[in-house]
Amino acid sequence: MSGIRQICGKELARVFKDVKMMFSVFFLPVIIMIVVMSLISNMSMKAEQDVDEHVPILYVENAPDGFDGFLKQTEISYTLYPVEDRAAAAESIRNGDADLWIEFPENFQEDVSDYQTGDEVVQVKTYYNPSEDYSRAAYDMISTGVLEMYRQALLAERVDDMQKLTVFTVNSDNPDMVIQDEQKAGGKVLGMMLPYFVTILLFAGAMGIGTDMVAGEKERGTMASLLVSPIKRSSIVLGKVFALMIISGVSSIIYVAAMVIFMPQMLGGVSGEDLGISLTFSGHQIVMLALLLVAIAFLYSAVIVLVSVFAKTVKEASSYVMPMYMLVLVLGIMTMFTTNTPKDWFYMIPVYNTSLALQGILTQEVTYAQYGMTLGVTLVLGAVLVGVITKAFQSEKVMAI
Repeated sequence: MSGIRQICGKELARVFKDVKMMFSVFFLPVIIMIVVMSLISNMSMKAEQDVDEHVPILYVENAPDGFDGFLKQTEISYTLYPVEDRAAAAESIRNGDADLWIEFPENFQEDVSDYQTGDEVVQVKTYYNPSEDYSRAAYDMISTGVLEMYRQALLAERVDDMQKLTVFTVNSDNPDMVIQDEQKAGGKVLGMMLPYFVTILLFAGAMGIGTDMVAGEKERGTMASLLVSPIKRSSIVLGKVFALMIISGVSSIIYVAAMVIFMPQMLGGVSGEDLGISLTFSGHQIVMLALLLVAIAFLYSAVIVLVSVFAKTVKEASSYVMPMYMLVLVLGIMTMFTTNTPKDWFYMIPVYNTSLALQGILTQEVTYAQYGMTLGVTLVLGAVLVGVITKAFQSEKVMAI
């Protein structure tokens, strides 16, 4: 037990007594995460604002009398051009020089006013470019909005009582239509990003230190003297794994706390209150998160140390770890776009199950059975890997420099 404590203390001292290393392991990833997410969110909001403030450029073919006046009544800013050359209008839409082309049929007003039962219904056609943001916004606003209002206005001229055609409205006076659990809604917001960033940053933070703990000591020649010391090799293994686990655990706590505290900034300055959600944790959520993060740190530490055991240099160990890092990256992304309820057996899949469980804890949708399965699989797999590491430490061939 004293050997484990000595090795663990030595590795922890190497990190916690080095200010530069502490900054690079614990704080630099958080700063990068916050800056990147804030930048993405702000750029996205600015792009949306730019689209909203853009004045649509419209082509109108065979515009009926009064249509321009109707558009002005809607108080929508626009620039209107008549269609003189259909090919040129289409080219302008295609190139993004214009946003929407509205084609009224010839004799539109006569066909509308002279309509009789059984006649063909008059069709107004619109053309837009969905690959252009301005064009897509103009289509959503005018083609599916303003033209519907124009249709209703013309219909009112034909029908004495529009209420007969309305039949019913949907949410025209329903301020209480949103029914949601604010805690669960807040969990969904966090659950989209937290599992991904925690697992990725936790693995990345442990990767650099973990590869140096074994492969680095081999490369520097200090591993040989450590192996001939009176400390049991199993104690050396456990000391290094526990040290890396503590470092990873501390970093994961910092990551989670930073995400919760700086979530408004990462959402572009939008607070949970503005979104109508709660970004707070209950006591049992905190306990479940803490236990799971410890288990994840234990598993990742065992994986990284295991890889380092079979490498002779830090560079070699890093190349071995990278495929595993990519696997963690892919499995973390998968949970961001999960819509269906995960099947119970999904919680038996290592790494993927921890992302699912993290998401389930935040949304309060994970069952105790699923959580227990995830925790058990993660700890058992980590223990098995520690056993393999211990066996590898006993092999002179593997530990040879």
